[in-house]
Amino acid sequence: GASVIADDTAGSPSPSDASPTSAPSSQVPATTDARATTTTVGPEPTGVPGIDDPNAFCAAWARYSGSLQAIGVAVAFGDLTSLDVARLEVIGAAALTDAVNGIGSRWPAELVGERSIVLAGVVGPYARRAEKALAALVAAGATEDDLAELRLAWLDALRYRDPAMPVIDVPGVPARLGNLIEAAARAFDEGVTPFAQDPSLAASAGDTPATDAYLATTCPDLASSGVGDAI
Repeated sequence: GASVIADDTAGSPSPSDASPTSAPSSQVPATTDARATTTTVGPEPTGVPGIDDPNAFCAAWARYSGSLQAIGVAVAFGDLTSLDVARLEVIGAAALTDAVNGIGSRWPAELVGERSIVLAGVVGPYARRAEKALAALVAAGATEDDLAELRLAWLDALRYRDPAMPVIDVPGVPARLGNLIEAAARAFDEGVTPFAQDPSLAASAGDTPATDAYLATTCPDLASSGVGDAI
């Protein structure tokens, strides 16, 4: 099926693979000193590639998979409590549900035969968690404007995410939303199985070879991240 979380701790892409959405520091080119025998290479690229792809379907997939990768890596390597993870899921919920909706609404006609499998089996379990996190935010008092601010803050965090850091930094979250986010995270943590123990996230969704091939060939930034590889 369509792979959604690639382990980015195994290494970062080379500077030549940097996405146009990478942080400014990743644009430093490699330079060679003719008087020396070594090559000086600029900083490793940062950021999730493809989230601003002009192809709306590719962009939605990048935002979806990049969000899951950020949460999955934080769970695996961040030494976080379940409440810490719930807080990340709450902050990313608006962007993740928006990405899922984008995948469904921009679904290519040539992949119609696999649409229900992907949306229900691959994307569905993660989408349902995000919808519950979003509901917790609304129950805690979040307005549409608040959700829009969180959506933008999460996408900016993805654009400049440092793959060397296990826990994504989201500096754009407005301080005034701190108490609201905390209340939503506590309710979500108490009411939903922790991310790492959720059996629905480990369930096999079935084969989606056409979707895998489409993502690999049409969305190059996704392919460079490992998304689209068959499981």
